[in-house]
Amino acid sequence: MKYSKFIFAALTVGSFATPTFAQEQALCPQEGPDAPLALHEEWIMEGWERHEGDPTFVFSEEMAKFYDLENPQGVFWDNFAPGNTQLFTNASTYGANWEAHVNASRSIRHGMTDAHHAVVGSGTASSVIGFVGRIEPLDGEVVAFDTRSQLGWACVGGTWKIKHELNYAWIVEEDSIEPILGKRLQP
Repeated sequence: MKYSKFIFAALTVGSFATPTFAQEQALCPQEGPDAPLALHEEWIMEGWERHEGDPTFVFSEEMAKFYDLENPQGVFWDNFAPGNTQLFTNASTYGANWEAHVNASRSIRHGMTDAHHAVVGSGTASSVIGFVGRIEPLDGEVVAFDTRSQLGWACVGGTWKIKHELNYAWIVEEDSIEPILGKRLQP
């Protein structure tokens, strides 16, 4: 009995000293520009875009807003990933894998299609978007593609961070996506 009162008192005091896991998660926005669906669009339309003359792309600098680089464990899969690996379990390794490819491009442009949806909970969320892209390499032929992307988000320190990524892209005719490039869904 004496020990149970001590444990109860310690737990009660401790619960006021630091936020609980649920309290910390509840700080992430459920709607608006910092909610998962808007972040997903920003991730592709601003994070992965490249224009001629842009500085060298360094994943840890350009994409830190979207990925938890302090605790980078997760699942990141992309059938377009350069090299021989499509599946990564570390965001930093996944991102570094893209750096040479992005830096070997004169431009990378995207446009949103009409496939978009999000389910947002208090500490986790999932968003799905469709987008097209056009990669113009410094050397070689232009690559045009259509993609479906699903991101799994975790609330980390009051902001949403990507912990799960699944991207599936396929090659399309360049002229079929030209009218969509630059199109956004979010105002």
